[in-house]
Amino acid sequence: MISYNETGVLAGLRTALIITLFIGGGLGVVLTLAAFFGSAWWLFDYAANFRWHLFWGLIAATIVYTLVARGFAWIVFLAAALVNAWLIVPLWMGTQPTATGEDGIRVVHADVYPGVDDSDFLLRWLYESDADLILVAGTTADRVRPLIADGSPYSIVASPDRPDTPGIVALGTEDWPVDITYTEGLAEPVYRITVGSNGEVIDVVTAWGDLASNSKEADRLAARLDAVTVAVTSASHPVAVIGDLGATRWTHGMATLRDTTGMRDATEGFGYLSTWPVSDFLLVGGWIGIPVDVVLMTDEITPLELKTGPDIGADHLPMTVVIGPAFGS
Repeated sequence: MISYNETGVLAGLRTALIITLFIGGGLGVVLTLAAFFGSAWWLFDYAANFRWHLFWGLIAATIVYTLVARGFAWIVFLAAALVNAWLIVPLWMGTQPTATGEDGIRVVHADVYPGVDDSDFLLRWLYESDADLILVAGTTADRVRPLIADGSPYSIVASPDRPDTPGIVALGTEDWPVDITYTEGLAEPVYRITVGSNGEVIDVVTAWGDLASNSKEADRLAARLDAVTVAVTSASHPVAVIGDLGATRWTHGMATLRDTTGMRDATEGFGYLSTWPVSDFLLVGGWIGIPVDVVLMTDEITPLELKTGPDIGADHLPMTVVIGPAFGS
């Protein structure tokens, strides 16, 4: 009969844990650095979406490694964690231009693909949102048609070309003008909707797509962001880009979009606004997702209010943005 010495078993488990930490932490370090080179390979840019998770994973690896092992690997893990923290901190520490105090334009964005638990709850919440513009992504016009019933202040101003194909349905309190830019070679629509009156007019640009988790989706994302750039640079009013474009603020594509258009990330200063996936885990549920819904603005406008929620029974949390003129614009 083979007997096992307890010390030997514990030593073996400790060695296995050290190896696991070394591999996992090392992978986190590699992805942290590789994510700066998103233009080189789609996987690197995909990793950039998860800066938040890389930070916490590396912090955990640092703490556990110092408890169970000798050596200096923890210093590398901690350094990589701090790199991610440097990119995350502006979500809390960033600032936005001062508002003039005038009333703003309320925009609600909700990604409901592939469906919701309770359509009636979703429609009721959207109806009661008091939004000037409602953007519902991942749906069809038929699914939101109850919002334009008799007596409703809303009408459909934009919807997918094919009634059976999910896309963006935009509803406005007025028949807001819409301009469509199609992605090159793929014909995905990017909408530019002119909202407002009495001198307070903005162009809201929106598009919808998946995270680029493979090379094909990466090509679609690149084409989508190119079309968004065209829509922004050809606008004649202050512009807000709002929606689930398929990339977070840390990706190469989003950085290029901001640099090319001169827009700023309007979520800075509002905290970590994760919108996907929705999680019900106690205490940490709201911190598990990623901020895949972006809000960019030109210098003339500023967010008066920006928040996520409530849970509408979809995979994504909705986002509400109130946009007003910036002081000195």
